[in-house]
Amino acid sequence: MRRARPSRPPARSPAWPALVGAMGLFACAHGRSPEPPPPPADDRAADADRLPAFDAARPKSAEPADVPFERYHVLLGDAPVRGPEDAKVTIVMFSDFECPFCRQGYEVLERIRQAYGDDVRVAYKAFPLDFHEHALAAAAAAESAREAGRFWAFFDAMFAQSEVTVETILAAARAAGLDPGRVRADMQARRGITRVARNLRQGRRLGVSSTPTFFVNGRMIKGAQPFDAMSALVEQEIALAKRWQAAGVPADGIYAHAIADGYRRVEYRKRKGPDPDGVYRVPLGDAPVLGPPDAPVTLVIFGDFECPFCVVGHEVVAQLAATYGEKLRIAYKHFPLPFHEHAILAARGALFAQAKGKFWPYYDAVYARRADLSVDALVEIARDLGLSPDAFRKALYDDGRDDRILRDIRQGMELGVSGTPAFFVNGRPIVGAQPPAAFILLIEEELSRAADLREAGVPPERLYDELTRRPLDEISADDEQR
Repeated sequence: MRRARPSRPPARSPAWPALVGAMGLFACAHGRSPEPPPPPADDRAADADRLPAFDAARPKSAEPADVPFERYHVLLGDAPVRGPEDAKVTIVMFSDFECPFCRQGYEVLERIRQAYGDDVRVAYKAFPLDFHEHALAAAAAAESAREAGRFWAFFDAMFAQSEVTVETILAAARAAGLDPGRVRADMQARRGITRVARNLRQGRRLGVSSTPTFFVNGRMIKGAQPFDAMSALVEQEIALAKRWQAAGVPADGIYAHAIADGYRRVEYRKRKGPDPDGVYRVPLGDAPVLGPPDAPVTLVIFGDFECPFCVVGHEVVAQLAATYGEKLRIAYKHFPLPFHEHAILAARGALFAQAKGKFWPYYDAVYARRADLSVDALVEIARDLGLSPDAFRKALYDDGRDDRILRDIRQGMELGVSGTPAFFVNGRPIVGAQPPAAFILLIEEELSRAADLREAGVPPERLYDELTRRPLDEISADDEQR
C-alpha cells in the first residue's frame, strides 16, 4: 500500500513538546514516533495485515510454510556483531546506553550468550533517545571504539556502569583499553554520527520507537524481557533453524532465510505532519537568509514570534549557528498561529524590518522577549534597531504585505506543518522544540551527503537544490549480511 498524504493538512495547532518517559514497564520511549499498542503476541501474525498502521511493504508471496511467526527484514549492514556467522539465532538490539531498561536487556542477553554459546550471535544498532542527555555522546564514543577495534569491550564497560555522563563514558573508554583523549576528540568532532543517524532511520522504518527493541531472527520484541521468556524464544528459533538446515539451508544462511519475507517497513498512513525520514523540496523564495549561499546545509524555520516553543527552538538554532559557522545557512518562514494575539503583528513588523535590512537583529530581539509581546514592546524593539517608530507602528496594522505571510503559511501546510516550530534541514523535517542532538544527527549526515555531491562535481551553490531532490540512502542489499 502506498503512503497516503492528506490533501489538506490538519488544522494548525501549537507544537506542544513531546511528553516523554518510560513506556510500559520495561522500555524507554522515543519522543517522535507514534505507535498503536501491539496486540497480544500470539495474535500479531494473524492481525498484522489488518492493522491500519501497517504498510504491506514486504513480498506479496505467501509466508513460507517453514518460516512461521511475524518477522521483520532487519539488515545487519555494518553493525558490530558478537558471535559466529553460522549462529542459529541472530538477535539485533536497538539500544540506548542511557536507557536503564537497555541495561536490563543487556544483562539478559549476556545470560543468553552464556547459555547458548555459538548458537547465538548479537548485533548492535544505536538508537539514542532525544530526551537522554548523554545518549548521543555515548553512541559517538561507541563509534570511536568501533574504529579502534574495541567496540564490544566498550559496550560491556558502558553497561557495567550505573549512570551515563561524559566522565563515565570516558571511564568506560579507559576500561576498554582506549585512549580517553582520542575518544573525547572523536565525540567532539561527532565522528561516526552518520552511522548512528542511519541506525535511527532503519529503526523507525521498522517501527522501533523505544529501547530496548530486539529482533530475534527478525521477530520483534519490545522492552527488556525476563530471561525465561527470551530463552523460550531462542529455543524455538534454534529448533526452527535445525529444521531449515535439515531442509538444505546452509548454516551461514539461517538468518537470511528467517528474515527473507519479513516486513521491510511499518508506516502510519494517518501520520500527523511530515515524514521524519522524508526529504522535501522547500524553496527559499524571498525568505530572509543568514549565511553563505553555498553552505552545504540549509536550515529552514517555520516560526511564530509569540510561540514559547519557538523561543526554545531559537536558542537551539543559535547554538547550531555557533557550532557550524559557514557550513550552515538559516532561512525564516512565517507561520503565525491564529490564537496568538500578537503573532501576526510581529510577523508584519519582521517584514518591515527585512525591508530595511534589519530582519535578523529584529528576529533575535523579538525572541529575546521570550514570547512576552505587546505592540509597545515591538515598537521599542524597532526604536532600538534604529527604525522609525511611527512608520513601524503603522506597518503593524497594514495588511498590505499579508500575502507574503499567507504564502509562507500555505507552503508550510503543503509540507505538512501544523504547528510551530517546524524545521527543515536540507529538506528533512524536525517538528517541535527538539534538543540539539536531533539537529546534529541530521546536519552531520547532510554534511556527508553534501561532500559526496561535491566529489561528484556538483557546484556548491547547487547543493541545496540537489540535496532536496534526493531521497535518503538506505542499507543496500550489498550491505545485507556478513
